[in-house]
Amino acid sequence: MALALSLASGTAAAQEPAGYASPFADTLPTRVFPLFAMMRTADGWEKALRNDSVLQTLTVQRAARIPQGTCTPLPQCLADAWVWTDADIALVQTRLRLLMGDPKLAQTLVARQMRPSGRFARYSALSDADLVATAWAETAAATNRVIAVYAKGVAPRYPVIDSIIFNTALPQMADILSAHGVATAAQVKTDDLFFDPSLRYAAGLLQMNERIDAGNFRPLLDGENAQAVRAVGRMNWRAKPYTALLVFGHGPEDTQSHTGVMGHIRLSIAADMFARGVAPFIVVSGGNVHPNRTPFNEAVEMKRLLITQYGVPADRILIEPHARHTTTNLRNCARLLLATKFPTDRPALVVSDHRTIQYIGSDVLAQRNLVEMGVQPGRLAPGPDQFTLSFTPDPIAFHVEATDPLDP
Repeated sequence: MALALSLASGTAAAQEPAGYASPFADTLPTRVFPLFAMMRTADGWEKALRNDSVLQTLTVQRAARIPQGTCTPLPQCLADAWVWTDADIALVQTRLRLLMGDPKLAQTLVARQMRPSGRFARYSALSDADLVATAWAETAAATNRVIAVYAKGVAPRYPVIDSIIFNTALPQMADILSAHGVATAAQVKTDDLFFDPSLRYAAGLLQMNERIDAGNFRPLLDGENAQAVRAVGRMNWRAKPYTALLVFGHGPEDTQSHTGVMGHIRLSIAADMFARGVAPFIVVSGGNVHPNRTPFNEAVEMKRLLITQYGVPADRILIEPHARHTTTNLRNCARLLLATKFPTDRPALVVSDHRTIQYIGSDVLAQRNLVEMGVQPGRLAPGPDQFTLSFTPDPIAFHVEATDPLDP
């Protein structure tokens, strides 16, 4: 996977809010760190950032921190050299605020990209300058988070499934980080902007740890979803009270099973509802989650079972193959429904076993949504039976939670 931020224009197959088409490719770095991609492609910003003497000096100073030999204490010092310090972050914020004083730059970055992209929707009430400054601070913190977890071994929120794959206590860890740091520092390009070296370092850590989940199955509206996306566009929605049945995975903890036991139960309920015409599409949601580093993707496996065991047509099934938790099941399904242009004047139905439905509709999950994603991705209400909840997606779901690099 190329780590460079491609300038290739976004396509109709990208997962975007209505009215926005990203001018950059849908890749791992652009999914996790969209601000960097926008700064590189917004008219005038590449030149403005490159010509800023203060940012030029900061780039030189940060490069000088990278050890070419040994340092102490090993191995942490090798990773710490790449971290954005509080002083670095504040300095960049100041320079960005100055650049935002140019109305043309504010227009091309904020009005044409940041706001319509939805990726910073949580901060929509902020002024343009405050939005850029806040987004930068959050992106720098997210870069630091990747370094902390995947170079230094700091525990992520869910350590059982998301942790570093290396033993940081072994002497070899210093060799790994030294090799990665020296190699990354040598990859300087003539068109680099101030953030590019740290972006390469963080993206490289995700690759080394085989945590590139956020870049898989992109563009999402193509590939496995292409047939169903076309069918959505042709659908006559009259007399369709619900748009889709949303089914969330339940990954197994054994290495041989492709779909957890509860997943089979949920699929049987959804297949029965589909056969009765409750909704014309099924959206299956779940990533490569359980057991840790499993090769099996929940959404892909659920789609396979719906086709082979229940006879659901392939062009009536959409996969959402990234979610790792119930919180992001809801958020990612909201994104997919909105990007695929499902009708917004009627809800979808979350379908599950009766106990999980109680949990999904509870205040406990609502609070988790705010803590872990910072947003409520839609509105839940009672469904027609004990196995369902109605769900109306909210565009705020497009907000990127960059501190979760496996599914931002």
